[in-house]
Amino acid sequence: MRRLLNLLNKNRVLSVRFLIFLLIIIYIPIAIYMNFLYNSTISAVENEKKENMEQILKKTSQSINFALGDIEKGLSEFVDHNGVKVGLEKFEELSDDYKITISSFIKEKLVILKNNAAYIDSVACINSSGQVIASDEDVEIDSNRFFKSDPFKNLISKKSTIEWRYADSDYFYYKSKEENIFFLIYRISALKGNKNVGYVFATINPDKFKAIYEETFIGDTGGVVIYDQNNSPILNTKPYNLSELVLQLKEKEFYKVNDVIIDDEQHTLGIAPLSPKGWSLAATVPKYELTRTVKDNLQNNFTPIIIVSIIMPLLIVIETLVLSRVVTEKEMANYRLVLSEKMNEKLRIYKHDFTNHLQIIWGLLELEHYDKALNYLIKASNEGSAIKEKYEIGIPEIESTIFSFLSKAREKNIEIQMDCIKLECNLPVKTYDLTKILTNLLKNAMYALDKAEGDDKKLTIKIYEELGEYVFEVINNVPVITDKLREKIFDKGFTTKGKEGSGLGLHIVKRLVEKNKGDIELKIDNEGNHFIIRFPL
Repeated sequence: MRRLLNLLNKNRVLSVRFLIFLLIIIYIPIAIYMNFLYNSTISAVENEKKENMEQILKKTSQSINFALGDIEKGLSEFVDHNGVKVGLEKFEELSDDYKITISSFIKEKLVILKNNAAYIDSVACINSSGQVIASDEDVEIDSNRFFKSDPFKNLISKKSTIEWRYADSDYFYYKSKEENIFFLIYRISALKGNKNVGYVFATINPDKFKAIYEETFIGDTGGVVIYDQNNSPILNTKPYNLSELVLQLKEKEFYKVNDVIIDDEQHTLGIAPLSPKGWSLAATVPKYELTRTVKDNLQNNFTPIIIVSIIMPLLIVIETLVLSRVVTEKEMANYRLVLSEKMNEKLRIYKHDFTNHLQIIWGLLELEHYDKALNYLIKASNEGSAIKEKYEIGIPEIESTIFSFLSKAREKNIEIQMDCIKLECNLPVKTYDLTKILTNLLKNAMYALDKAEGDDKKLTIKIYEELGEYVFEVINNVPVITDKLREKIFDKGFTTKGKEGSGLGLHIVKRLVEKNKGDIELKIDNEGNHFIIRFPL
């Protein structure tokens, strides 16, 4: 050390290089750790936001399907009415007076249907000869265009009894001020047989229907869009053109969000089925919006940490360089003397502790308590081996998680046993999830041991490979879990801690294990409660 300081005093260039070397040694681990912490947090938040987006997509599609089903149900009750079927079938055979009566009867049913349906603007009925009966006087229908339209051709070909459409209002039959209309057509069959006697259609109020989903919040610029069987947008509330992407994702899992490219920008997109055949609901948001807030918060929080991490090493290095200029032989001698005194003090403490251990063991042997002497010797040896054991796990996050609990266990006089292999970095389970799993298991085991009566308390942690699987095992010897509790132990909300517990710990563990394609089991034997988790290699 003295030679190094003298050398730095004499060589300015070497001093600068040494300063740079120290800065590199100090800053690289800090940068790596902060980058790891930043990326881990962003990844965890992004996954949670995607899960939340999937739930929003599922609930919104259920609301839309419920509204569509309610509309279909109203029209279905109308077309199944025997009086409507007979009236339309015999309409051309009736006298003018009876035609007026039948028309009034059908119009009354149409008005009732419209008034009872929250999303319907108007309802009209057309018989097979083109006679139109509408719920409102201002509804005008071009029956000639209707009989030439694609929906009519589908209905008479028996391909379907119902047609949902969103199209130009002048395309074939409906005169409206709206550029496009959203409507439903239902085929009416004769009372006996499958003969078509008429058709009923309803126009949907666009504002009322869009209110179901246009306020759905998926990011500041994200939202949901309905697509028909031709992958064309229906009542579009967002400017996205997703037709090709929707077609591709329909072949994948519904309700599962995927990362896609829209207009040269990364987005998150999910698809849900709707009740009209071939229709779907797409939920999308720019991917950066999922983590924008947490990124801003992390950057704001990291700024003072970065400043401090820069200043502190600089102070240390500057202090070292200054010390190298002022340290003399006398100061170095004093420094070595202080170190020697501190070392002697530590040796005296170790000697004292070692002597105490020997006296206790000798006393136990003199009193012929051989088992207790052996147990005491094992406990004393475990104190020295625990430090060595923690470096055998190989994953810093797991080591930190386990040994924070080991320190607490020693404070509570809980015996500790560990049997752990060194893990590979590419685990079949996410490190973040595994940390949460072990934390919950160890917290439960520690709580149970701390509350248990008696002095024989043991916490055992095992990590090993078995039959192509990584196995993580946490064992507490007391208290033994009863058969009645075993059936409910992983249920959400179930707890034995009373007001101290939330009933979520083991439920979260089970969910995280299954999420990472693992298995969890509770095994109980004479050693205690074994919580065993397996992940395929």
